[in-house]
Amino acid sequence: MLDILNRAERYRDLADECHRLAATTLSNQMKNRYLLMAKDYIWLADVEDQAHGFTRRRSERMPRTREPLA
Repeated sequence: MLDILNRAERYRDLADECHRLAATTLSNQMKNRYLLMAKDYIWLADVEDQAHGFTRRRSERMPRTREPLA
C-alpha cells in the first residue's frame, strides 16, 4: 500500500516539476508540452488514488508549491 501512495505522490512531484519547467522555458511550444505533461501526471496520480480507494480531498494532500506561470 505504501508503494501505491508513493507512486501517486511521485506522479504529483513530476507534475510539479513540469510546471516549474513550463514557467522557466522561453519556448511557447515547450511550455505547452510541459503543461500537457503535468496534466497527464496529475491524471495518473488521481487514477492511482481512485483505483486503490483513496478519496482524499485536495486540501488533505500535502501542500504543493507552484510558481506562477508567466
